[in-house]
Amino acid sequence: MGKLATFVLELLRMCLLLIITIGLLGGLEDAIFKLLYGWTIYPGSAVVGNIILFFVLYRNYWQFRGWFESDKNQRLEQHLTRSLIGLSLLLILLPFAVPLLK
Repeated sequence: MGKLATFVLELLRMCLLLIITIGLLGGLEDAIFKLLYGWTIYPGSAVVGNIILFFVLYRNYWQFRGWFESDKNQRLEQHLTRSLIGLSLLLILLPFAVPLLK
């Protein structure tokens, strides 16, 4: 298979993984929020946190298990990975803390 074909397949795979990841994490967060508070909201910050978490997962794990192989594929540095995961968790947990402040 040519480089362009494998790149397109990897791009489609990445989009599918993003949709599945956001769907699963968003559904889980929505169910937990509804269980805790009895109502649902649109947690915009949690979506951003999920996208950051997907980015870290893709760069550190999923990109090495796909079709497209490149010499430029590198894992994120450890301190950047930890910082991004911390920011992601903060953004995901933020909608759960807002009702407690009222």
